[in-house]
Amino acid sequence: MPASISLRIPDRTLLGAYQAALRGGWSPNTTRDVAPEQLAAIDADPDAFLAALRGGPGRIRLADGREVERRPGPTRWIFAEDRPERPFVGAINLRWQEDAGGRPVPALPEHVLGHIGYAILPAFAGHGYASAALAAMLAAVTDVAIAAALRSADDHAPLRVACIDEGRAFVGFGSAISDAI
Repeated sequence: MPASISLRIPDRTLLGAYQAALRGGWSPNTTRDVAPEQLAAIDADPDAFLAALRGGPGRIRLADGREVERRPGPTRWIFAEDRPERPFVGAINLRWQEDAGGRPVPALPEHVLGHIGYAILPAFAGHGYASAALAAMLAAVTDVAIAAALRSADDHAPLRVACIDEGRAFVGFGSAISDAI
């Protein structure tokens, strides 16, 4: 039976579950541990932290220490709906680059590893949550200008599962991702 998940827009009502995951040693970044700085950002200004996750402007620090402009795109938190406690199991985000006119283009800067990135808590890895979240995010990409849905994560299996089993090809251009997911 496939994993059942919900993708939720980060908000204050869900923030405690996210903080607990960070405090437990999980990091939503697959290239470096950002948990301490995210916990500090939440403590300093939870609303600004949440706004940035929802796709707001800002800067991010790369693994090599450089700071760059954040790419447009939202983050969604993944919750397991097939477990009685409906736990937080990870995060997935969509990102793109815009041209001078503000229109999304498929190319990405060299430091962005893919259009879709995700991280699953170790306790929930291998149970299909990444595949389910990826399929849900890809389904929402219909209005986003991405010629090919790429993503950055350690394991490529969920991408193959979503693209092959769902038979989806994401080619084309649009304007925005729905807040309904």
